[in-house]
Amino acid sequence: MHMEIAQATDFLGRLLHSKLDQAMLQSLKDELAELLKQRFVNHWDPQQPYRGNGFRAISNFNGQLDPVLVKAAINASIPPTFIHTHLPRDFVLWIDPGSVSYRVGDHGNIMTLFEDRSRGRITFKMDSQTISKSNALAYIQQPRISTPVRISPPNSPESIKPSSQSPSQSSQQQKQQPLVMAN
Repeated sequence: MHMEIAQATDFLGRLLHSKLDQAMLQSLKDELAELLKQRFVNHWDPQQPYRGNGFRAISNFNGQLDPVLVKAAINASIPPTFIHTHLPRDFVLWIDPGSVSYRVGDHGNIMTLFEDRSRGRITFKMDSQTISKSNALAYIQQPRISTPVRISPPNSPESIKPSSQSPSQSSQQQKQQPLVMAN
């Protein structure tokens, strides 16, 4: 948890480094790190890293600065409106066990800032009674062969053919239609 929080606060620090002096920036990062540690204490399960990730998200979305950022800014003697103004609009930062990522814009790509690959595959806790009774578990544990899928982008508007009319027919139809001018 501490590594992920450090990555997140460092990233926010990089976003704001040209807007704040070094002492204020460090104070904000320290306050935010402490608040996040307190907030995540019962919401951090490396066995289920995406469970509760909405709770662990920090945002500047729909004109609202995340309450944890507001509190960190106030504790660091920085006006929250200053932080709100200098963070990207529609910004979300997810802090999950083994991963820190962000998105700018409602439909932007999710960018990974940190991923702990040393943990290997995620394993889930199951009790021995569940394992012995589950026929589905044998199916799940079988190796799977994946087939790559190619996803093509949509066609260019220039490649879409107009209706089957010849150019001379469509120009004749345009000449016959009255023109309407809008003010």
